[in-house]
Amino acid sequence: MESDLLKDFRLLPVLLAVVLSLWGRAPVEAQTLNAGNVQIEWKVVNRFRLFADGKTFRLHENAWRQYQTVLGQVTSGEQRDQLAATTAVLGTEHVLNDRHVTFTRQPKTTYDWKGWAARVGETCWDAKSRTHAACGGIDAYLEPQGHDIELRLRPVGDAVRLDGLTCSWTVGEAAAVTAPCDQPLAAVLPWPGGATISVGLPGEPPVSLDARVKDLLIVGLGDSFASGEGNPDRPVAFSDARRYRNLYPARAANDATGSAQWLDEDCHRSLYGHQLRAALQIAVENPQAAVTFLGYACSGAAVDEGILGPQTYVTRKATGTAPAGVAASASVSGGKRDAEMYRLLKDLCRGKPKQRDGFWTCPDNAFRRTVDFVFLSVGGNDIGFSNLVAWVTLRDATSTTIASYLGATVSPQDFARNMKTILPGAYARLAKALELGVPLVGDDNTFDPARVILTAYPDILVDETGNICAAPRGEGDDEDLYPANQSLDVFSSWLAITGPRLQAAHDQLATLHQRMGELAGDHGWTFAARAYTGKPFQGHGFCAQNKRYADDPAEILQIPCMGKAARDTATCESSLSGKARDWRPYNPASQNWPYALRQRWVRTLNDAYMTVNEKVMTKGGQVDDQASASSFSETAGAMHPTAEGNAAMADAILLDIRDQVRAAIDGTPQ
Repeated sequence: MESDLLKDFRLLPVLLAVVLSLWGRAPVEAQTLNAGNVQIEWKVVNRFRLFADGKTFRLHENAWRQYQTVLGQVTSGEQRDQLAATTAVLGTEHVLNDRHVTFTRQPKTTYDWKGWAARVGETCWDAKSRTHAACGGIDAYLEPQGHDIELRLRPVGDAVRLDGLTCSWTVGEAAAVTAPCDQPLAAVLPWPGGATISVGLPGEPPVSLDARVKDLLIVGLGDSFASGEGNPDRPVAFSDARRYRNLYPARAANDATGSAQWLDEDCHRSLYGHQLRAALQIAVENPQAAVTFLGYACSGAAVDEGILGPQTYVTRKATGTAPAGVAASASVSGGKRDAEMYRLLKDLCRGKPKQRDGFWTCPDNAFRRTVDFVFLSVGGNDIGFSNLVAWVTLRDATSTTIASYLGATVSPQDFARNMKTILPGAYARLAKALELGVPLVGDDNTFDPARVILTAYPDILVDETGNICAAPRGEGDDEDLYPANQSLDVFSSWLAITGPRLQAAHDQLATLHQRMGELAGDHGWTFAARAYTGKPFQGHGFCAQNKRYADDPAEILQIPCMGKAARDTATCESSLSGKARDWRPYNPASQNWPYALRQRWVRTLNDAYMTVNEKVMTKGGQVDDQASASSFSETAGAMHPTAEGNAAMADAILLDIRDQVRAAIDGTPQ
């Protein structure tokens, strides 16, 4: 039998373990939380409220953080900070839509060719009513009761350990909630007044702070450069077995179900627009703020026909009559109240908007809330930018009937004249409309025109070297040898770019920029000039190519086609036998990547065909291919920024307004 001494000896390790365990826990249980050893951290969970599902916001927030990590791997210090500020949205776009593994040319195994926007769930935009009422009504969207936040307790130094402790949290008048001190906690912070957040151990004085969410209301108005034209939320898909006119790709579903999808179909407004991306980035960068976005930008909009009054949309419908030899179609026109200002006030005003002296207003100024910023992109359509493009591209021999579908051409001389005679009056009317109809208030609670952010148009007519796109300068040149013409070969029988015309149009861009800046100053608006002066599209215009990867389908300017040709760059020619041939230069079904990274940040006519491929529809909902081709509807979206281009424009805007935004969030006067 063992002695009592031996028994005690064998029990010693057990007793020692118990003592050590108690000794190890005692200091933790005895700890006191105070402002000297812990800090309360909090952030708004879904800070971009247009996204009904917070997962979409987190997708962008995480992509932005991933981009910051990448920057930290390749640079540091001041250079890193500068890149982070100048390329925040662009870097996020690259993380989301790069089909290659970072720093390599190795394809990702899970790349989604449709782009990130195709994965977005519900938004607060109601496409049927064309209001922002899809998240429980417009009142709930503009006047939320509160914002979902995440609370976290952070130790200061090594003075305290949180693991094993249970904290009691309170937010304002809400009931206390207990949770592990080292874990985040979900709560709701009342809006607009905010609340006191307190946390502590049971029986001890809590640590507290006053918290309030600054919810910025940002409005987006303007034209196709703001709407995201050329970049549908879900691009068109093509088949590798069917052909259109025995040459070019046919849509996988050549009916209404196969069309590209938009946030707003008539306006060709999408989640890729630079106004939306700039507002989204503001939300990403400011964890204790939120952004409520009201976007109305519409492709084809001008000041009078678009913002202040109804417009003609880019969408076309088949009609029963047409000139001989031309398929019948007509543009869809908006109704009496189909103006961006009316739609804004319909959302913003508690009553029904009314007109006063020809301007839309809110009766008794009964607004649901005030506006913090108005993002504005307008002017190009007022003076005929698309008509100038038509002047550059249409062959001299093109019939006037076909030309009419593109609108009357405008020469550089007429374009310059319009800058002087049309633009000043249009901007003046818009300035008055904004002052009469929008509660855009500053620090002194009066209308603040500096919160109108007019965005410059970028220079989109340059190649990868930053020089104007090369094009034939006279008779005898082989047109297809020039990238400028390779980018529109699907309609090369009607369209061709020449060097002198392209140069003449390019010369007008600098004048337009100067004129817009002067007029913005006259009205007290902030001119986001870096979209032009910062040269974000330097090396990324419509004819730019990365020569190192010239065979990459994303870099190829020509459109896929069935058929042979005298040389690789030449337009396809029909097979005399009518037999099918192989696709060249790439397969439209498996290698069409509308949102993959590329050198050019501008949609060419070929790109628009392969991304948007807008069709003229009959009253019965069927596609009218002849009307679509002859009306150029298949190239809707050409000569507009890609998703990368829109991201670069958003970055340019933010460089001009970040100080204003920070002041608005902090409540400090400018």
